[in-house]
Amino acid sequence: MLVLQLNLNHCRAAQDVLSQTARETKMDIALLSEPHRTGSDNRWAVDLSGKAAIWSCGVTGATMHSVHSAEGFVRARIGGAWLNSCYMAPSLTTNEFERMMDCLGNDIRGRSDVLVAGDFNAWAQDWGCPRINARGRVVRETLASLDLVLLNEGNQHTWFSRARAGSIIDLTFASPSIATGANWRISGSFTASDHEAILCSIGSPQERPREPNPRGYRVDTLQARNFTEAARDIGNVLPSGANKMAATVETTLLFTGGASR
Repeated sequence: MLVLQLNLNHCRAAQDVLSQTARETKMDIALLSEPHRTGSDNRWAVDLSGKAAIWSCGVTGATMHSVHSAEGFVRARIGGAWLNSCYMAPSLTTNEFERMMDCLGNDIRGRSDVLVAGDFNAWAQDWGCPRINARGRVVRETLASLDLVLLNEGNQHTWFSRARAGSIIDLTFASPSIATGANWRISGSFTASDHEAILCSIGSPQERPREPNPRGYRVDTLQARNFTEAARDIGNVLPSGANKMAATVETTLLFTGGASR
């Protein structure tokens, strides 16, 4: 499952670019903060504030189950995983932020195969910020208590201000069962937003299709008369046992019939 995470900053152009990106990269799911618009069909799930959303953007339209909307986050079960899209506005007081994180934690607790992604507007050295603030401590403690693993790698900024000063506030966490096989990276593609897009591939690799059996017979080399005579007489030479019988039939027809593999 290919998941894109992005804060659209309420920007129409950013959402238009997202739609194009979804088609080009064949994304399955988008976990969005501050979308410009959301849909009303079953491809969309939105939190109570309208600022966090899950968009099933794949061609097949992965079905969402057990959708739950709360203040600051929305979750849905998709393809065996619990996906949570979050947005914690910078205007929240510390108490409001703690309350939202408590609600998120209570909703996740006891679940496995969880992915949590969003703009938390929180700083901590754990994800590459130069220092930790009160929000960072709350995020770190809440999600650590749920045995979730931080997927962010490196110290590349995910958000930029007008002065091109940046910070790392878009975070991705996952259960160990998902984190083990996850591939997390910052896209680096144009978003028309002041946030970078994050791509995360989750789930077990699909089983490699079996190679076709290379063994076969060329019809154009068949010697029909020899084949017919061998088939008529083969019953006189069959040994006992199914495997030995099959091997004898194959060898006799191969070499007396004149067909090659």
